[in-house]
Amino acid sequence: MKSYLFFGYREWAIDIFNMVKNPTEKWTLVCNSLFCNREYIDSIKPDIIFFYGWSDIVPSEIVNNYMCLCLHPSPLPKYRGGSPIQNQVIAGEKTSAVTIFRMTEDVDRGEILFQEAFLLDGYLSEILERIKGLGYSGTRKIINRLNDDYMGGLIQNEINATIFKRRSPKQSEIKPTEYDAKYCYDMIRCLQPPYPEAFIKCKEGRLIIEKARYEI
Repeated sequence: MKSYLFFGYREWAIDIFNMVKNPTEKWTLVCNSLFCNREYIDSIKPDIIFFYGWSDIVPSEIVNNYMCLCLHPSPLPKYRGGSPIQNQVIAGEKTSAVTIFRMTEDVDRGEILFQEAFLLDGYLSEILERIKGLGYSGTRKIINRLNDDYMGGLIQNEINATIFKRRSPKQSEIKPTEYDAKYCYDMIRCLQPPYPEAFIKCKEGRLIIEKARYEI
């Protein structure tokens, strides 16, 4: 029986785990980073380790000794790094992609095993539903390839690479006098829970904005 270890703590990642697990396979879900160590993983001896919605750095001794796969919601090598959904929407991108790649010691740079495009319209909850669907289908395709003893992989083209930092909560502030309506709308629709929500500073406190529409 094949054994799969799944590290993830975000709700959308856990949903993918629940969709993809199969009673004919051994699946183990880990949400606590304390278990991301060689001793624990050696006790399970997984065929693949999945890191979906996982922000912590994975120790090199794990990456170098196991097949570790990561799901990144961007068309890698573009938009490497943190807050990929938010950085793409705010940059005005219309489409993105779910990319599943083999991890290396270099962040978001391994061989691509699956990549499929999706639309970035709508609010974050709608975008995450698309990511979950493609995350499920991409994961099952990779497992099927493992069973066929063929993984393949596409080497990323470094010429096309772009890198972005994780957005900080203070960057969720909307400044209507500095930004146009479309830009503010894009900020609001992608800055939804569990990520730092869009807000406007008021004379006292902050006004949190969950929904909006704009006119030109």
